[in-house]
Amino acid sequence: MSRVCTDLRIPAAVVGEPAEISVLKDKPGRRRTSLVRGPTGTVVVKAYASNRALAVARRIAALASGPPEPEIPRVLVLNERRRTLVLSHVPGAPLTDALAGGDLRTVKRAGEAIGGWHSYWWGRVPAGLSPHPAERELSILRRKAEETESSVGSLVLRQLAAPQPPWPCPTVVHRDLYDTQVVVGERVGLIDLDDAACGPPELDVGNLLAHLTLLGLRLGRPLSAEREGFLRGYLGTGPDLERGRLDRCETLSLLRLACIHREPALLAGALLHVPHTEADQHE
Repeated sequence: MSRVCTDLRIPAAVVGEPAEISVLKDKPGRRRTSLVRGPTGTVVVKAYASNRALAVARRIAALASGPPEPEIPRVLVLNERRRTLVLSHVPGAPLTDALAGGDLRTVKRAGEAIGGWHSYWWGRVPAGLSPHPAERELSILRRKAEETESSVGSLVLRQLAAPQPPWPCPTVVHRDLYDTQVVVGERVGLIDLDDAACGPPELDVGNLLAHLTLLGLRLGRPLSAEREGFLRGYLGTGPDLERGRLDRCETLSLLRLACIHREPALLAGALLHVPHTEADQHE
């Protein structure tokens, strides 16, 4: 089995010694993400089980010429042999905190930053980012559903049986955008850009909205006002969103989350958007 390997000498050389290490995320066989603090700074270290470090570094570097907000990490050190990537730390609290606390002003601010990001890159996606077509998104979801050993997986596969039209790829997309990937401090920031690509803005917005549904289930209350606040901020700075495609992307994200969390309630939410996906097929 592949193992991740964090070379502690790399971050120590950047932040000084002694260095304090905290594991942020650990996905065995895939990736370990750590926060490393030292006398001269703080960095994020990503150690991969596969040879992804170079590809991820190239994607993040391609976004370096973007707008000041949202702030994104900078590539500091790449060690291909150790499969390790050292990134600058983007400070701030996860958007989750504002959503859970009903801080609509911060939620709207996050929407403005993400909308501005999509607008900035519209029609000028940087070299180094590949298109993320609908076919690939559906393939990923279908594989996830096939791996889900429950009635949820079967229901998701049934939903995917309908014809699915292609979509355009006019701007940069995060591809895994949800509340913990958005941080808010002096500036709004985006983190975990490993899968950045070019695609439709509805892909990011739909994914975030689906995660609001999931968070609402966990909090025991619908996040309707937060949803509206985010969209109001986004639409003030971002490109126009095609309604049918937005509903479709939110549906796909809800179906994926239903597989991951074995949560039938998310399937009910996905079915609410089915009529709009039919309209999307006639664009």
